[in-house]
Amino acid sequence: MSHDIFDHTSPTPTGALVPIAEPIPNPEEPHFPVPPHLPPVLEPPFRLPLPHLCIIDLPEGCYRISHTPAGQLGFYQGTLRVDKAGGQTVVSGDLYWQPPFLLPPHDLRQIPFPTFPKRFGIPIYARNRYHSYLKVTGLKTSPVRGLGPCQLTLTAEQYNYTQPPAGSFNGTFPAAPSRTVSLVLSPQAAPAGFGGSYFAGSLFENGVDKGAFTMGWVSKFFRTANIEIDTLTGSVAPQAVPALSGGGTEDIRSTFATGGWDVKVTYDQTSVPVPAGVTATSCWSDANLHALMLNVRKPTTDLDKEWRLHVLVVPAQLGCGRGVMYDQIGVPREGVASFSDDGYPTGDSSNFGAAANRKQRDVPRAFMRSACHEIGHGFNQVHQENEAGSDNSIMTTSPGVANFLGGPATGAAGVFPTDIALRFNEHVRHHLVHFPDPVVRPGGMTFGTGHGNTVPQADINRYFFEPEEIELKIALSVKRIKLGQPLPVSWEIVNRSKHPIPAPSDIGLAGQHAFLSVIDEHEHEEQMPSFKIQTDTVSIKPLKPGATLGAGTDLFWSSEGFAFKTPGTHTIQLRVIWNYGGADYGVRATAEVFVDYPVSEADNAVAAQLMHGDVGMFVALGGGAGHLHEAVGRIEKAAAAHAEHPACLAMKTYCGHKFSLSRRSLTDAHAATDGRRTAGRKTTVKVR
Repeated sequence: MSHDIFDHTSPTPTGALVPIAEPIPNPEEPHFPVPPHLPPVLEPPFRLPLPHLCIIDLPEGCYRISHTPAGQLGFYQGTLRVDKAGGQTVVSGDLYWQPPFLLPPHDLRQIPFPTFPKRFGIPIYARNRYHSYLKVTGLKTSPVRGLGPCQLTLTAEQYNYTQPPAGSFNGTFPAAPSRTVSLVLSPQAAPAGFGGSYFAGSLFENGVDKGAFTMGWVSKFFRTANIEIDTLTGSVAPQAVPALSGGGTEDIRSTFATGGWDVKVTYDQTSVPVPAGVTATSCWSDANLHALMLNVRKPTTDLDKEWRLHVLVVPAQLGCGRGVMYDQIGVPREGVASFSDDGYPTGDSSNFGAAANRKQRDVPRAFMRSACHEIGHGFNQVHQENEAGSDNSIMTTSPGVANFLGGPATGAAGVFPTDIALRFNEHVRHHLVHFPDPVVRPGGMTFGTGHGNTVPQADINRYFFEPEEIELKIALSVKRIKLGQPLPVSWEIVNRSKHPIPAPSDIGLAGQHAFLSVIDEHEHEEQMPSFKIQTDTVSIKPLKPGATLGAGTDLFWSSEGFAFKTPGTHTIQLRVIWNYGGADYGVRATAEVFVDYPVSEADNAVAAQLMHGDVGMFVALGGGAGHLHEAVGRIEKAAAAHAEHPACLAMKTYCGHKFSLSRRSLTDAHAATDGRRTAGRKTTVKVR
């Protein structure tokens, strides 16, 4: 089925709802009133009010907004986005709470020195100050020629955000608006710092004035972000390519401009040394990518002061995947990687044309598209195969674009890679512009939040196959575990029918078609999303009769916390879902595991050491993550005291040859890596 890009709300991975703005129905534009047939009755002092002109200039773009509640300390600041693409008006905004301190809202305190004020840009606010999302549902302006006040009136539904609990990344939005407000504003002369239209007035709730409200235009773009690209020795970063229009070039900046974003791209370190013990031209482990990111990214990165995404470019090799969003460890969606020496194997698509079996570095236009695709994942955009359907746009996979251009049934003009479009489609653009800030900003909510078609809760009208058609089977390595013990889980789907059935080519968690959750004895369900997103080679392909697909994971910790926090019986629920031909399909299965109650001091001591976030990250990275010193220390301490405890024995699987529970060698290696932090750092170049 098709999904309206202007849905009222979209389910998140935790089953909550994310509001998103819709086109304003029939916004009331300025007009000349119809003159009355009879002259007005004059009253003392018998003066006829003179009509006046009212010009409401509301250009498209980003506005800084502020609201000072009447009779309260503190105030709110944020942004409002006025979008007029496609002949429709969509307006949305975000508010952040600001403590009273000493400074009033920005528009009242900006008297910069020296005399020439600096123009305001799109503001950035701290994530823990996020307060609410504004979905504007009505827009009205006074007549161009009239007798009353000259006003712009916006009606908005306000959705107050509940910040995430400790140990989690995802807060929640209510399903229904927290309140409906009216913003009654008049055009004013813009204060210093504002470069366009400016309005001031009041916020009303149920006709009651709730305090001052201002909004001033600052940018033709809606959002802004910084993209830092670090390139390993032996690799090549994607570069600007000739524009399809025949004039100028296209690059990361111009591509994201099609999504309404002003991104500043910094090609920072261009000769990052290969870490010791790593073969750069092999497939990279998640632990090695994460360790390298921590060592080479901008040391002063602060996601509360800027929207920043880190891009690692490493060689790898054909078959590793063109890129990966590997980092949801410390915070969600902070880093992605692009593999310059991987590319376009014909096993992924028979329509790669001149790019077939070539490296990305040798196919510049396809390489630029792939890099922008991974960066789009970093801003929480998902595959169009799972939403609006394959097309020639950034968030369709590379095989999907190739098949769309060259597939016999598409009717699309063009070939891969020559006719790749470096743009976001309308569906993704709407999400990039109008999703709430926490949904798209790096370090905000987890990947997939807000995209109802990629989470298992979105099962309305989904057809789940019966086991005699496609069967999903779950296998647990053991049926009982201790607190603090990872549980290896594997699964497979089998086509039991007599006909080929279209199904995902990859059913691992990173492929974003499989979703795991754990339900405890109190019926509390905890989603266990993958911290890594690698979806560039996933496609929907016929699964032949009798054929199987398999995958697995170590169920222990995710961005939502630990899978098994309490003893007792737990139900593991798995769903594999996909879309084909506009219809939603899926298979599902469950299994049970018993988590032992602590019965000894060893059980308590081991759980206290191993049920720590850093140990969880260590396991999620597949082990060998010696740069996570806290994790190494805790594993060492638990194993030294209780070497034969089941949880400690399980942890040895993740230590491998990287270390033999000896932290000194890890510390020395980490220090050596830290010494290379600034090696190869070049002068910052902003690509425009």
